[in-house]
Amino acid sequence: MATSYFRPQRLSVAQQVARMRALHPQFHVSWRGPKACWSGTVRPSALTRRYRVELRYEDGGDPRVDVIDPKLVGRSDNPRIPHVYEGNRPCLYRPNTGHWDPLQFIAETIVPWLVLWLFYYEVWHAIGEWLGGGEHPSVGHAKSRA
Repeated sequence: MATSYFRPQRLSVAQQVARMRALHPQFHVSWRGPKACWSGTVRPSALTRRYRVELRYEDGGDPRVDVIDPKLVGRSDNPRIPHVYEGNRPCLYRPNTGHWDPLQFIAETIVPWLVLWLFYYEVWHAIGEWLGGGEHPSVGHAKSRA
């Protein structure tokens, strides 16, 4: 059996920026060296509202996603929003499990996952049940950068 001496290289911030521009031109990027910040709008479906979001990424780290406007709010009968981290940041994947890593394009993973998460958020507001599956972050994961 041959030993592999080649490890896949993580995608550079420049590659992440280029792919985001190609797939999601509605996002504006602020990019300097190993850090990029995208801001733009997404809409989960034709029946839902538009959300202004920010995605921050530092080379080799976990993307950070914030919903800027409208603010995420709970229901009158349940003020705690399911599947969020501290600060009501959407929990899109579980860090350190291989769901996302720096070998993947943010434009092909994080953005579609965010749109899907927002769809389930809208459904949760309508019916009171989270249909998105997944594991809700525990207190120990609340400080994750994802």
